[in-house]
Amino acid sequence: MEESTRIPSITKQEEIVIQMCICPDCPSWVEAGERGGFCFETVPKSRYISEKKGCICRGCPVAKRVGFRDLYYCMKQLLSE
Repeated sequence: MEESTRIPSITKQEEIVIQMCICPDCPSWVEAGERGGFCFETVPKSRYISEKKGCICRGCPVAKRVGFRDLYYCMKQLLSE
């Protein structure tokens, strides 16, 4: 398999998602040492975000690239609109 066609490991994918993440700019963000990337399946939902104060998920480069449409990936229950 050529290097350019290899799929990165889950760990590498998670790192890429966290680097692209805009969660810390969200009005619902709670500064508590979390890194964001909550939309990625291996990243647990936030333990600290509990109030919906606005959501920027649909403007996230990760969400746009993957085609996510829901909101509040940081919370245990997603909101679809």
